[in-house]
Amino acid sequence: MGPRPMCGVSWLGYGGRFVLRDDWESSQAALLRVEARHEGVEAIITVEGELDHSTVERFVARILEALDTKPRSITVDAPAVTFTDSSGLSALLQARGLAFVDHVAFRIRDPSPRLRRPVEASGIEDLPLPDE
Repeated sequence: MGPRPMCGVSWLGYGGRFVLRDDWESSQAALLRVEARHEGVEAIITVEGELDHSTVERFVARILEALDTKPRSITVDAPAVTFTDSSGLSALLQARGLAFVDHVAFRIRDPSPRLRRPVEASGIEDLPLPDE
């Protein structure tokens, strides 16, 4: 077990060094870029980089922000996802579930090859609107 955190300093285990929490958060931001925009009643979440255990909170936060705007649909635009793990797939399922609860269509558009295979294998499918 590593040393205990102190005064905003975290032990991350990456090379056995201490890093400031702000440094850690900015390094995570470099791993995943998540942007939201709206086109009419559609919220589009563009995801670039690594969707994994260290970045999923930011992704889900953007989904929640998008749902707060009451869109008719959410599209996750993902051609530039370079890596995902089980946490990333879980976050996509969580996003799909949150959309379902709010009666919002959900889809993943143009997943990168690194995302397409695990998405297809896990059975994450588009969630159409109730009238589609």
